[in-house]
Amino acid sequence: MSQIHIRKKHKLGHARACRTVEELAQSLASEYNASYRWHKDDLEFKSPGVNGRLHVSKDQVDIKVSLGMLLRPLKDKIESSIRARLDDILS
Repeated sequence: MSQIHIRKKHKLGHARACRTVEELAQSLASEYNASYRWHKDDLEFKSPGVNGRLHVSKDQVDIKVSLGMLLRPLKDKIESSIRARLDDILS
């Protein structure tokens, strides 16, 4: 599996960051046929060929994504897309 690891600082506070991440998860779940669930401050997600965990703290979001074999060639594009979406929602 190919791995993506991104850390992004934010100034939203913990509760607002969790709500924002939840909105992103809902959007991605419908877009990519993914499922997700919260486990304390971790949002765990799974989709065909992709799984990962997004940890929300009071001032940072930490995301780890594992890509299956078919998505490995798209790793750079997927990572850029994740970074851009995090920049948008956490600004």
